[in-house]
Amino acid sequence: MSAKTNENKTSEPKRRGKGRWLLLLFASIFAAVLTVFGFARAVADRAREVMRASGYVEEWTEGVDGETVESIAYGDEEWQKLDAYFPKELAAEKSRGALVYVHGGAWVGGKRGDMRGFARRATKAGYVSASVEYLLFKRGENESRYSIFAVLDELDAALAKLKETASERGIELDRVALAGDSAGGHIISLYAYSRGKSAPLPVVFIAPRVAPIDFHVDAWDPVQPPRSVELLVRFMNRDHRETPLELIKKPDAETEKLINGISPLAHLTPESAIPTVSAYGGKDPLVGTKHCAKLAQKFAELGAKPLAEVAPEDETSIVFDLVEHPNSGHMLEKDPERAERFRELTFEYARRYLEEPAR
Repeated sequence: MSAKTNENKTSEPKRRGKGRWLLLLFASIFAAVLTVFGFARAVADRAREVMRASGYVEEWTEGVDGETVESIAYGDEEWQKLDAYFPKELAAEKSRGALVYVHGGAWVGGKRGDMRGFARRATKAGYVSASVEYLLFKRGENESRYSIFAVLDELDAALAKLKETASERGIELDRVALAGDSAGGHIISLYAYSRGKSAPLPVVFIAPRVAPIDFHVDAWDPVQPPRSVELLVRFMNRDHRETPLELIKKPDAETEKLINGISPLAHLTPESAIPTVSAYGGKDPLVGTKHCAKLAQKFAELGAKPLAEVAPEDETSIVFDLVEHPNSGHMLEKDPERAERFRELTFEYARRYLEEPAR
């Protein structure tokens, strides 16, 4: 046997071994890709489930469920737009009021499309609805002109534009309900309790979810540190001075004024109170649970009653309902019965306050 034959016999097992090693390597890479893809898909599926459970998804057939009018400008800035939704058939008793939704996003993110599901659901129930976009805080870009009060002014303009747009279609709106999540819940609560009764469309009830309602540090303990709360107080007030931590923990008169100015709770009085149905998560890692407790305590001090205990003709009682989601975080995604109860209550409020009573 030649040396070449021996060499071929020796190298063939090596080639086969190398081939098996390459196959194993490719199989491992392929399995890893499938695993990553499967994990990514599972995460995406889970995110969709959370969004659906939280109410952000609503099936919609354009022209059948209603009509969408997108990107209605209520100002000159690129973000100053709203999307409006009109029922295919608008009943006379529902033709005077609208439901307007304000998105969350920690005052720095989010867009009006985030609330599309909620607006569609309201319109499928027979109401005119809208979703509003507003000025967001962008560090280094708009710090010199951002304030939460500028956002409230935008909401004034958006409601006026919605009223005008509806009027062009022969719909004469004269009242509105506001709903919003997280930062959006804070915005609508501050707006309602500070200027809602004199708004271009007077606010007749609000439906905030997981809304920050107080900017004293104790309301955020333990989920947010004092310095984070201090930053919120400063940029919402267009105040660029760094407030010493001791003044955030124990405010002087000037700091107290800044805190109260942006806190819906400080504006909630017997005169300013507007019917409110609110929702909070018992395991919220962002807003925490103390905002919920403070809001409930404040309404209790005002002598508020649940909607079910107030007669339709009673225009003096303060109305408040709280739907706690004990197992849920910030998205209110793990208490389906409580989520359904909140939706039911919101539309019970709509029937009471948005619709024209039969005469």
